[in-house]
Amino acid sequence: MEQSREIEELVEELGDEDDETQDAATSALIDIGAPAVPALIEALGYDIWDVCDGAADILAQIGEPAIPELIEALGDEIKHRSLNAADALGRLGEAAVPALIQALSDSYQPVRENAARALGIMRNSAVAAVPALSQALRDEDVEVRTNAAVALAHLGKSASDAVPMLKEVLYDESERVREHAAFALEQIGTPEATTASNQL
Repeated sequence: MEQSREIEELVEELGDEDDETQDAATSALIDIGAPAVPALIEALGYDIWDVCDGAADILAQIGEPAIPELIEALGDEIKHRSLNAADALGRLGEAAVPALIQALSDSYQPVRENAARALGIMRNSAVAAVPALSQALRDEDVEVRTNAAVALAHLGKSASDAVPMLKEVLYDESERVREHAAFALEQIGTPEATTASNQL
């Protein structure tokens, strides 16, 4: 109970106007590690940007122990908490990729949407997710398809295996998906991809 109160106080100090207080709270929360994860996940939904950003950074530094709760938070009803969870996972890099690949198949749409968003934030760290992102281009939800195309664009040449699927979605019913697919093909830069994107 005493540690729980200490953690809550440290989280609140992430929004302190004094940089030294912020830095001290950050260091203390990183040292506490896994026991601080629930409070930091909660903080991702705060209205104070410094607290949200600080919590996301600390969760990324805590690393693998934070991944399960961050994945769960991708579907949080509080929109900015789910977005900040995606940001934190994106900062984690390769360690979070397997869990995010699995999340792309989740039954809950916001989880799939934000998993694709997190993989896009990772850029080259997400190469292993190319096959799953390619499949996500066929998702029933337009936001999932859009975020998958954006993530593949960020991967550039590393996403060359996604070219056939990206060519398919050049005919998607959503203009946004078509535009992002075309941009992804341009970023990949193969002659086939460039020709396909010019067909738009």
